[in-house]
Parts: sequence; C-alpha cells; structure tokens
Amino acid sequence: MKYTIGIELGVKNIVAGILDKNGKLIRRDTVPTNKDREFQEIIKDVCTLIKKIAEDEDIEIKNIKYIGVGCPGVTDNKSGIVIKNYSLNFTNAHIRNEIQKHINLPVFVENDANCVAIAEYLLGAAYGTESSLIIKVGVGIGGGIIIDGSIYNGFNFGGTEFGHMVIEYNGRQCSCGRKGCWEQYVSGSSLINQTKQLAADNPDSILGKMVMNNVAQITELTVFEAAKAGDEMAKKLCSEFIEYFAEGLTNIVNILMPEVVIIAGPISKLGNTIVNPLVELLKDRIYSKELNLPEFKMAEMGNAGIVVGAAMLGSFKDEKLDDLV
Repeated sequence: MKYTIGIELGVKNIVAGILDKNGKLIRRDTVPTNKDREFQEIIKDVCTLIKKIAEDEDIEIKNIKYIGVGCPGVTDNKSGIVIKNYSLNFTNAHIRNEIQKHINLPVFVENDANCVAIAEYLLGAAYGTESSLIIKVGVGIGGGIIIDGSIYNGFNFGGTEFGHMVIEYNGRQCSCGRKGCWEQYVSGSSLINQTKQLAADNPDSILGKMVMNNVAQITELTVFEAAKAGDEMAKKLCSEFIEYFAEGLTNIVNILMPEVVIIAGPISKLGNTIVNPLVELLKDRIYSKELNLPEFKMAEMGNAGIVVGAAMLGSFKDEKLDDLV
C-alpha cells in the first residue's frame, strides 16, 4: 500500500501528516518552525518529522509515494522552489532539492492556500464545482483559485496574492513594501494586534476584563466574543473588520465570479456571524447586481486543509511523478 506525506510549512509550526490511499489523514505531528533560521535548517527539521511520523505508523519510506509541501509565498511548483516568502524570509529556497538530500522521494511544492483549495475541491466544500475561490485568513491572507478543475497560478507562479491588493491608498505599512494592503486590515495577525490595542486602551471594558490577566490568550475570535457579550467598541472593531473584508472580496468576486467562495483559517469558526453580513455588503457592492452571488461556505477541512491538500498534490489532475524526482 502506498501512502503520501503532506507538509504545512508555517510561520509558527511545521506540520506533517500521512494520508492513506483513500485520502484519510491517519497521523499528524508538529514541531516549531523557529523561522529565524536558514531554510536548510528548517528543512532538516521537516525531514526529521517526516521520518518520525512514518516510524510511528510503522511505514517504510519505500512505501511512501511522494511528499507534498504547502508554504506561503510565491512557489515555482515545476522546480520545487519557493521564489519569495516574506513571513519566513525565503528567497529562491530550493525546497525540493533540500528535502531530497535527506529523503529520496518525489517532492511537490505549492502555495499553502492553493493546497487548501485542492483539499476543499477534492474532499470538502468545493466538491462537485468547476470554479471555486479560497480565502485563507491566517497570519496573512492567502488565496487559491480553481478554474475548470485546475489551480490558477499565473504565468510566473506569482498570481492570487490577494492579501497584497491595496484597499486603502497610503494606508498601513505592509511587509511587502506597499501601504494599505488588504492583509493589513483583514489578516488574523492584524485583527489580533488591533484587539490587543483596543484592550490596552480600554482596560475596564468587557474586552479589557476578558484578557486583563493574559493578553497572550487573544486570538482572531476574541474581539467577536467580546462583541457578543455587549462590548460596544468591540462591536465597532468587528464591523470595521467585516467592512474591509467585504471591500476586498467584492474586488475579487467582480473579477472571477466563482461558483463558491470558501473562507478558511481560524476566522471560519465564526460561520454565519461573518458570512451573513459579508453577503449583505456584497449585494450592494458587486458590479453585476442582477446576477446571483456565489455561494459562500466555510472550509470543511479545518486546520488540516494545508496538510491534506499538500499530500494530494501528486494525484491532483494526474500529474506525472517522473518529472519531479
């Protein structure tokens, strides 16, 4: 029996998972990324983790078909290179070659949001559709587009960087060098930072009292919990977040008009709390108001989306492994 390995190469953690031939995730483990290192050291930890989970499941390396890696940033999936990643500070990182120094298997490399898009297309919320859009709200904002059953990357693999679409001219400084990028207003890290500032400025508020003894516990969902509990300033921040979310999403929907829009990342746990107001705002802002909106769904793969999608890269659209060894 042949298994596949999926890797999520994240800013905070490296996650490795094993899929069986039916696409079932049978083992998953994680180690800290410690991102401020040379990428070769990070990849060494990736390979150690792969060998560990294989050993834990009593699986020999020869019985693994391939390894798939999902990583944020611009990825050349033909050469197995991360061309640029700001959050991990990778530039022309030869991920495939580096893994193959330690493990002699075919290796696929793809943008992490594209991995989520593939997982949702094959197994999740986009199953049965021909065109779908994934918006992954995490440390930054990632996007994945499937058109006619194929991932869209752009001719130089640099497409779908939705997080770096400017929605506020001369706005907040972004790590990419521009100002006013969408992810500076809608990413999980942006929302957490704004929540921390709001709590610090208003220690006697509902939000302030919720986190007063442990600011580190603040997540993307904290301000929504405070708003639900009646905190007026938290309600205002949530409203602004949804307004900015809708502004960027309207731009993308106007361009692509997919069958389904899938929201992934921790924010997806909000469900209709975020979907309903987003849909109402898009109804007013979308260019072709006579057309039906795409269907909006939350990702079904949860926090396993990147790992599962990465582990399915080799079989997606019948790619030929011979070209990737």
